Amino acid sequence: MEPAPAGESPSDDGQPAAAEPAKSAISLAPAGNATPPLDGGRVQSTMPEGWKFLPRSADYLFAAYYQEKGGVPRIVLRQEDAGDLPTTDSADSAKPLADKLKAEFQGNEPQFSVLHVGENWFVRFEKKMSFRSEKAAGLFLVTVQGGKRYTIELLTLAEKKEEFLPALYRFAADLKVATAEPAEASMPTEEPGPGEEPAQPM
Repeated sequence: MEPAPAGESPSDDGQPAAAEPAKSAISLAPAGNATPPLDGGRVQSTMPEGWKFLPRSADYLFAAYYQEKGGVPRIVLRQEDAGDLPTTDSADSAKPLADKLKAEFQGNEPQFSVLHVGENWFVRFEKKMSFRSEKAAGLFLVTVQGGKRYTIELLTLAEKKEEFLPALYRFAADLKVATAEPAEASMPTEEPGPGEEPAQPM
């Protein structure tokens, strides 16, 4: 995975972090603006209150930031074909997805857990990252819906992780994926600010 939506890119330090067990009570951040229809109008969610859109990019389906456009925290939504993975609609149906993710880590996998938030089911894992030489955390929620695999990423400084988890869960809880093919819809364009450049992998 390459979590590099905009600005400076958090880097993976190669050390997987153990994910916390899924909790029955999940705190959701207050709802902000709805996203525009995404992925040809098939996908929509709600941004946490106070978050803003990042410019469109071929690297992700959607991204938002809280304070600094080129910094963290930020939330990123990516999608790819799910292949023969089943729809993630229960703890049991999440197991093939978890097995697939474990295989992709090739023995260096973090701990995985199954999370039920809103009406959606996810496989959750966490990775230790770094950002501007500071310790950072990447938290990932992965689900299969409508034949595609969607990954929601929260990238934040490690010390701020608990503060911004409710923002991640708000976006995840409100994620809606249509099974039919709706009319094509476009996302509003936001021009990069002065002096900003496209993100580059580290």
